[in-house]
Amino acid sequence: MFKIPKAMQIYWLECGKPKVSLADSMRIESTIGSTLPAPYVEFITQYGFVVFGRDFEKRYHFDYAIVYPDRTEIHEGNIRFLLQTEPLLIAYETLTTTEFDDDEDFPKFPRNYLPVGNDAGMGQILLELGEHPGRVWYWPFNEWAWGIEDNTWLGFVADDFYGFINQLRP
Repeated sequence: MFKIPKAMQIYWLECGKPKVSLADSMRIESTIGSTLPAPYVEFITQYGFVVFGRDFEKRYHFDYAIVYPDRTEIHEGNIRFLLQTEPLLIAYETLTTTEFDDDEDFPKFPRNYLPVGNDAGMGQILLELGEHPGRVWYWPFNEWAWGIEDNTWLGFVADDFYGFINQLRP
């Protein structure tokens, strides 16, 4: 269940951002070859592809954890907006594939992660599609392809989209 402050709900209602249609959700699922997690679908159906941080409290910060063999580090991330259908599909195809055999810049992260939102820069909010579908992860922008240099980790944010939205803070 989402626990969204009234100020955020009012702002989103006044902005009138588009909501997902059944056709669009089916198109996304067809492209990614997986069912969209129910909490995410519930959110974009009820609230739409919203912008974060412009409500009275400016709630758009969250914590994410990076787990190393010898320690866990907690960092702060942010979300600014959710990607609408077409940009989401473009981001998924662009960021999870290699265009050329000698491409040293892509993919940015594995295909079993769906980019559903952006931070204030070029980082991505990701939904896991694989072993634990629906978990939320954070990928801070990295110029290297996945597995090269320091582009070897994702930050764990929440077990599902409910937990992600409910933990946002000013």
